[in-house]
Amino acid sequence: MMEYEIALKDLRFHARHGVMEQESKVGNEFIVNLRVRIPYATAIAGDNLQATVSYADLFAIVKAEMERPRKLLESVAASIQKQVMARWPKISSGSISISKSIPPIAHISGSSEIVLFF
Repeated sequence: MMEYEIALKDLRFHARHGVMEQESKVGNEFIVNLRVRIPYATAIAGDNLQATVSYADLFAIVKAEMERPRKLLESVAASIQKQVMARWPKISSGSISISKSIPPIAHISGSSEIVLFF
């Protein structure tokens, strides 16, 4: 079966996710990447918007979840996945990565990231 992938890449949000009190007060920059795989349908060749997944609607789900502060990025990713799959059950698989640009770890010079595969 043929599939295609839709991706939203390098979405940047200022959000208040994290365990530390400072994270919930000041926030941090997060980068989200979302990929979904959809079976190819002949309706797509006919340029039928209903046969695919809306980038704008995917973004709206991600944005809403990033605006809800939580301790665990895993919880944010799981909530995004649940909403995406409920909205588009034809999605066969995908992944969500969420990176915290400046994790509160002494002497770290990189970012931290979680990845959820579904």
